[in-house]
Amino acid sequence: MIYILSDASRPLTFLTAGNLISEDRFLHPRRTIDSFEFISVTKGILHIQSDARSYHLSSGQFVLLPPGECHHGTVPSDGELSFYWTHFHFGAEYTIVHDDQQAAAAFQEKDFPRYILPETGTFSSNSRINILFVQLLDLAKRLGPISSMQCSYAQSTLLLELTSEYFFHYHLMQQNEHIPLSIITLMEWLQLNYDTALSVTDIARKFGYHPAYLTSVFRQYSGYTVTEYLNRQRIRAAKNYLTSEPKFTLAEISNQVGIMDEKYFMRLFKRYEGVTATSYREAFFQKKKNRI
Repeated sequence: MIYILSDASRPLTFLTAGNLISEDRFLHPRRTIDSFEFISVTKGILHIQSDARSYHLSSGQFVLLPPGECHHGTVPSDGELSFYWTHFHFGAEYTIVHDDQQAAAAFQEKDFPRYILPETGTFSSNSRINILFVQLLDLAKRLGPISSMQCSYAQSTLLLELTSEYFFHYHLMQQNEHIPLSIITLMEWLQLNYDTALSVTDIARKFGYHPAYLTSVFRQYSGYTVTEYLNRQRIRAAKNYLTSEPKFTLAEISNQVGIMDEKYFMRLFKRYEGVTATSYREAFFQKKKNRI
């Protein structure tokens, strides 16, 4: 695995961004550019190659294409394809490492913050990356020097989030090296299973705890009750649906994230986000789209 490392104390330089939507047979053009391109696929499969490396990216997967390499499509897409894309420059020198342990060690260094970006990977289903992409696209529609500066900072936030998400396990260990492995495992399990109707009793039974003890220990290390942590994962996933699936009703989104009561979902969303789910959906509606 290749990782790109750069000093994160300076913001990135945003160039452009968009949302490509193709109904069928999209083939990425052949080109060599002088900037990085970051692509996040939301529907379909994108077949693309950069120099000798080939990628077949489905929904929830991403790729970071470095400057100076020829990249191009290898196979036309079959059916609908949609992906977010953005071009940028780092604000400082960057280096490339080829070892997972090197990248993890760099993440844990405290001398200065770094972007540590894998060349490709898969987001968790409740990742915030595409939410930040939608916000970046909305900012990019605005005009003027302030918008340009905002976009650079938004671009930086997006890739810092990628760094944090990809090294989630190491991030937890860095925050508190005494967190029991069982609690870290439970946190990661809840991130993957938020869309299932779960009770604290169900979770405690699965992990071999008494419900009251699990609640106490989990809060001690995470700062949340199990229920609140689970609900936060659900609301994070709901934000992804609200910004990427305009045809989904609130009831459908509520069911998708494991909350069977739509009214409870709406109350929960308002409590955590400070706005209604409908208002959130309408807040970032302007996106630069390429329809092929």
